[in-house]
This record gives sequence, C-alpha cells and structure tokens, in this order.
Amino acid sequence: MAHAMGVKRLDLYLQFDRPLLEDELAPIRELLRKRSERAPVAYLVGRKDFFSLPFAVDARVLIPRPETELLVELAVKRLEDVGAPRIVDVGTGSGCIAVSVLHSLPEATGVAVDIAPGALEVAAANAETNGVTERLQLLQGDLLDAVQGDAFDAVLSNPPYIVRGDPTVEADVRDHEPEQALYVAADDPLVLAKAVADQALGVLKPGGFLALEVGAGSAQAMRAYLLELGYVDPEIAVDLGGIERLVSGRTAAAD
Repeated sequence: MAHAMGVKRLDLYLQFDRPLLEDELAPIRELLRKRSERAPVAYLVGRKDFFSLPFAVDARVLIPRPETELLVELAVKRLEDVGAPRIVDVGTGSGCIAVSVLHSLPEATGVAVDIAPGALEVAAANAETNGVTERLQLLQGDLLDAVQGDAFDAVLSNPPYIVRGDPTVEADVRDHEPEQALYVAADDPLVLAKAVADQALGVLKPGGFLALEVGAGSAQAMRAYLLELGYVDPEIAVDLGGIERLVSGRTAAAD
C-alpha cells in the first residue's frame, strides 16, 4: 500500500482514518491481485534492500537473500587490510555481492560477470545507484571465461545450486524467479560451484581467496572438493538459520 501510494509505511498508520479515492485503490488492488498469484513482493515494488543498500530487482534477476550477506561480510573482512583489492563476482545477477563489497571498501575495484544480458542491465543500474560504477566492470560470459588473464584477490559467487524438481522450493520462487539463476542442469547441486572453484585457480593471486554460497547439505562435500583442488584451510560458515551456507578457501601464498 505504501509503495502504491508513494508514501512511507509510517504514513499508513498516521493516516489510518483517511478514506482512499478510487484512483488510489486501483493500483493497490492490482498489486494484491498479483501477490495472490504468489508474485514476490520485491518484484511488485521493484526493490530489495541488501547489506543496508537499496537494490532494484525485477524478473531478470534473483531476489537477494539475507544469507548471501554472509558472503559479503566474509569478503569485506578478508579484504579490509589488502591494499586496493580486486574482486570478481561470478553470476552477479542484481550485482548485490559486488556492489556491496565495493561500497564497503572504497579502494576496491572489481568485475561482475553474468551470462544473462538482462541481469547485467539490472546490475549496472544498481552500481550507479550505490555509487560504484567507476570501480565495477560488467562483463557478459559463462563463469570465469570472460576474465581469463586477469588476477584477483577474491573470487566470490552465489551460483545456482537447486536441482529441478526439488519439492522444498516455494511457489513464489519456482514460478517467478529466473530459472537460469536457480537451477543446475544436472543432478549434482554443486556442479557450477565446482566449476567456479576449478576456474578460480587460474585467476586468483597467490594467497587469494574463494568464497561460495551453497545449498543446504552441500557444504561438507564442497569443502572436501576444495581440499582436492589444493585450496588452503577451507572453511565453512553457518547462516542465521543454522545452515552450513558458505564455503571458502585460499590459494597458497607466494614463497
């Protein structure tokens, strides 16, 4: 209602006894109709806050989740003492990871990669809104193909990790968010996370780190895979829901 009327939510309470005119009621009814069809609220209002920053969202991008803020927090902590750190965000979507990290670290620069041109358009708008356009390069490409030959202090990614047919996926998500950002093509939920980890070895600086968001029940297997690839001290972080959500590791430091 606040969105449709162009007021703050507090104003709804302050004006609780004001009758609404028909031209005010019509857009509210339309939003309610769409919500009854399980359209996500973030798409209806065109915005989702993430890491205390505003992000425009629409059906071209995944809606940023609170658990993904854990990845940003880790990246900022690991990079705050690195001079002019350089990051790459793989599968950037709305740009929430890359934009939030660069906003928190004024000396940082980075690249945001996505295979979908529509997602890059959304990410570009969010980079401008949050004042990091000059420090963020947007590239279309599959995983890390577009940045081969570059070197980064961190590779960050929240890749698709849902297997099609998963009965736990809510209707809001299943019917409205972009399939390409949700689902893996195979039965292995880690197929894309593993591919990012493989390719990251070719672009990470010595001592650089990789951080990946994974689905529930996948963290231990992903940690074991990082060990196989030679990552140093792979760790798992738990989100606020108690789920092992984030897996990270470092490349070996230079001698």
